[in-house]
Amino acid sequence: MTERARQLVMDFMLLLVTFFWGSTFILVKNAVAVVDVYSFLTTRFGLAFLVMIILFPRRLRRLDWSTLKAGAMLGILLFASFAFQTWGLTLTSATNGAFITGLNVVLVPIFSVVFFRRFPTPSVVLGILAASIGLYILVGAAPSKWNFGDVLIFFCAVAVALHILLTGFYAPKFDVLALVTCQLGVSAVLGLLLSITSGGITCNIPSEAWTAVIVTVLLCTVFAYIIQTYAQRTTPAARAALIFTGEPVFGVLFAHFFGNEPFLISHLTGGGLIFLGMVIAEIRPMKTDTL
Repeated sequence: MTERARQLVMDFMLLLVTFFWGSTFILVKNAVAVVDVYSFLTTRFGLAFLVMIILFPRRLRRLDWSTLKAGAMLGILLFASFAFQTWGLTLTSATNGAFITGLNVVLVPIFSVVFFRRFPTPSVVLGILAASIGLYILVGAAPSKWNFGDVLIFFCAVAVALHILLTGFYAPKFDVLALVTCQLGVSAVLGLLLSITSGGITCNIPSEAWTAVIVTVLLCTVFAYIIQTYAQRTTPAARAALIFTGEPVFGVLFAHFFGNEPFLISHLTGGGLIFLGMVIAEIRPMKTDTL
């Protein structure tokens, strides 16, 4: 398999991750309606951490101090993105939240230039532009007047961008499975602490929420972050962020087919531009955009 073919396979696997993230939106939405959000997140990351330990016990032997520090940083950013988004959505609309969170596709290349002096190729820049316009159309425009909730969601976007960027930085340097195990463990601990300080964690997860727990643990957490970390050994961070803009597209599709929500022309147009952005980024192999 050529290097280009391997890159396309990794890009497809990242797109599959966004499919799982987007397709489970309805499941998670229904689950957090019957269980505390932070208890749900703690259960999700805690069980995912246990699954990693059970499946890959020997990889824990590779958890040296450097891996622990890298994994802890990724775990903090990962949980921060969930915490800021959850808090922000209590103070602003879902539309604002979706658009502002999606701004990470713009922040990643900016941070790449600022922190690593790595510049995206013209094809990626055009792809990001198309995807950003598509995101704007998909969610029905950006917020015209920001409130505190919007600011919190922006912090979420920053955390997501930094998580993508640092995953690309750390993935080639450390054992992937050890790195993922560590960050999930840190996220679980942070979720537990936040649950305790916000009123206490509940272990009584209703039966109707367990489907969401199991699916998000296995597909949206264990599988997703293993694939993301493996892929970002070779996939540039800006490119990964561009592919991740597919999440709201899949979310809209599943909300329509399984949640009886309307499918609008803006969804078709915006989603089409997002996928066009991904195609544009694939036009030429990227040589200079290595992070």
